[in-house]
Amino acid sequence: MIDKETPYLDQYTTDLTAKVSQNPEKYHAYERENITQRVLISLVKKIQNSPLLVGLPGVGKTAIIEDLARLMITTDESMLKGKRLVQISLANLMQSQDGESFAYKFQKLVDELIANKDQVIAFIDEIHQIVGTGAETSGSALDAGNIIKPALSRDDLQIIGATTTKEFHEYIARDGALMRRFDLVEVPELSYKQTAQVLNQVVPQLSHNITVPENVQEKIMQFSQRYITDRYFPEKAIMLLDGALSVAKIAKHDRLTIADVATIIHDDYNVPHHVINQTSDDRLSHLFYDLSTNVIGQNDLLEKLTKKLINREAGLADMSKPDSFLFLGPTGVGKTETAKQLAISLFGAESNLIRFDMSEFKFAGSSLARFKEQLTTQVRHTPYAVLLLDEIEKADPEVMDLLLQVLDDGRLSDDYGRVINFKDLIIIMTTNSGSKAIINRQSKSDLIKKDPKRQANFEEQLELALQGDGYRPEFIARIGAIMVFNVLTMSDIVQIVRLKLKILNQKAQQQGFNIVFDVPDVTKYIPSFDLGYEYLEGQQVTSSPVAEYLANVGYRPSRGVRPLDDTITTYISDAVAEVIMAKRSGNYPDFDTFVFRALGNPPKTSPYGDWQIVFSTMEVIHDATIS
Repeated sequence: MIDKETPYLDQYTTDLTAKVSQNPEKYHAYERENITQRVLISLVKKIQNSPLLVGLPGVGKTAIIEDLARLMITTDESMLKGKRLVQISLANLMQSQDGESFAYKFQKLVDELIANKDQVIAFIDEIHQIVGTGAETSGSALDAGNIIKPALSRDDLQIIGATTTKEFHEYIARDGALMRRFDLVEVPELSYKQTAQVLNQVVPQLSHNITVPENVQEKIMQFSQRYITDRYFPEKAIMLLDGALSVAKIAKHDRLTIADVATIIHDDYNVPHHVINQTSDDRLSHLFYDLSTNVIGQNDLLEKLTKKLINREAGLADMSKPDSFLFLGPTGVGKTETAKQLAISLFGAESNLIRFDMSEFKFAGSSLARFKEQLTTQVRHTPYAVLLLDEIEKADPEVMDLLLQVLDDGRLSDDYGRVINFKDLIIIMTTNSGSKAIINRQSKSDLIKKDPKRQANFEEQLELALQGDGYRPEFIARIGAIMVFNVLTMSDIVQIVRLKLKILNQKAQQQGFNIVFDVPDVTKYIPSFDLGYEYLEGQQVTSSPVAEYLANVGYRPSRGVRPLDDTITTYISDAVAEVIMAKRSGNYPDFDTFVFRALGNPPKTSPYGDWQIVFSTMEVIHDATIS
C-alpha cells in the first residue's frame, strides 16, 4: 500500500505486479533464473542499485522483468516482497493534451518515485529513449536522462532499464555520467539447447487443444535458427511456434505438422519451398551435374564453384558474409547462364535470380540511392537467391563502395532502418575485364597453361586489367573467388546448339510435333546418316548433323553464343512455327515429325562449304514411319 498520493504514477505507469499476480506462472522466464537473480542482487545493493539490462532484441529482457515481478509476489523470503514494480510509459508522457510539458510531468513522476522509494521500483523499457526526450519540447537541455541523474546518484530512487546492445552504445554509453548511475546487467542470447527447453515449457501455454509432437518442436528450432536471421533466441522460436499454431487452428488441425511450420517460414520469411523441403545435401549432391548439363565447356570451373558452396554448407566458410564470386571471361561463354542455373538448382526457380545491369548505375550522384533502394527491396523479398551484378565495373564508385559493405558485413540497412540480410545470397559479379588476356591464354597449349610461372603471370595480368577498369584492391580482396571462364571451342558450340535444340523440341512437343536432329535419332529415319551420307534423287550426297551447321553459321567469337538463338530461329523455328500456325487455323498437316540435317560439303572440305539445311516431314504412328 502506497502511503502518499501518486497521481502521476497512477496515470503514466502500469502496475506490473498487479498484472502478473493474476496468473504468476504465465510470467516465468525459463532458463533466465541466473539473470533474474542478478537483477535481485542489484536491487538489494545500497549503492548503484538501479540495474540496466542490455542485450540483443528478442533475448527476453522484458520477460526477465516480469519474472522479477512474479518473484516479488510469490516468494515469501524475497527482500522485495510487498514492493510494487511499475512500468513507465514514455509515449504517454509525451502527449501534451493536458498542457503540461514532458519535462514537467517526468519531474513530477520522479518526485513521486523518490517519495515512495521504499515501496515502488520503476521499469523503463527502451530506456535509451530518455536521452534527449523532452529537451526538444521544453526548449532546453533538460531531457529525461538529466532529470533522473541526480536522484540516481544519491540512490534516492530505483529504476530498472532495458535496451538493446545497439541503442545502449549509441545513446547511453555516450552519456558517461548517465551510464555510471546504472548497474549494467548483460543478457546474452539463449543457446540452442536452452531455447529448446524454453520452447518445451511454452508449448502447453500456447497450444491449447493442438498436439505439438517432439519432432515438430525440433523442426521449429532448426527452422528458426536457419531461416530467421533478424531475430534472436528465444523470441524467434516462440514466434515461429505461435505462427505455426495459428496455421493449424485455421486449418482445423488437432496436431501441429512440419508443413504448418514450413508455411510460416515460406510466407513470412520468403524462403522457397524448394529450400525448405530439400536438405542442403540433396541440393548440393546434384549441383555439379545440373550445372554441367546446362553450361557447356566449363567443367573445371563448375567443379570449383560446387566445392566452394559445399564448403560453406559444411560450416567451414565464413558464415557472417555471403558467398561471392567474380566471373571473368569474354562475352557469351556462360557466365549469366551459370548464375541462372545456380538459382534453379539451389533455390528452385529462375525467379530466385536477382539481376542488375550495372551499366544502369554509372552516373555519379543519382545512382547510389536508386541502386540501394532497388537492391534492399528485392533482397528483402527474396533473401534466398543468386544476386547477379552484370558488368560490375561500369557501376559508379559509390555503388562499388556500397557493395564493399555487403561483401564485408553481409547486411545492409534500407531507407526505413530495417537491417536486410545478405548472408543467404550467392553474389555473382560478371565482367569482361581481362578478356584479351583470357583469349590469348586459350590459344596456348595445355603444357604452357599449366606452367606455374605462366599461370602466375596470367593472374597478374588479370589483376592489372581489373584495376585498370576501376576495381580497387580492397574490393578485389573481399571477393570470395575469382573464376575465369574458358573460351569456347567449336565442339563446345555444337553441344550448346544441341542443348538449345533439345529445349526447342520440348516446346514443339507441347504443340504435337517432334524435331529430330541428333545422329542416332536421324539414323532411324535415314539409315546411312550415321555413315555421313544419304541418297537424294538417286545421288549420294554428304550429310551432316544440323547442330554442326548451326554452330558453324551462328557462332561469333566476338559475341559468343548469343547469335545462336537467332540462327536457330531462322533455320529451325520458322519452319516449325509455320506448320503449328497452320494446324491452329484448321489446316492440319499429314505429318508430325521434322527430320533436320545439313546436306552438301561442310567447310572442312572446302573454304566455306556448300552445305545447306534440309528437313523431311514424316508421320510417326506407333513407331512406324510413313514418309
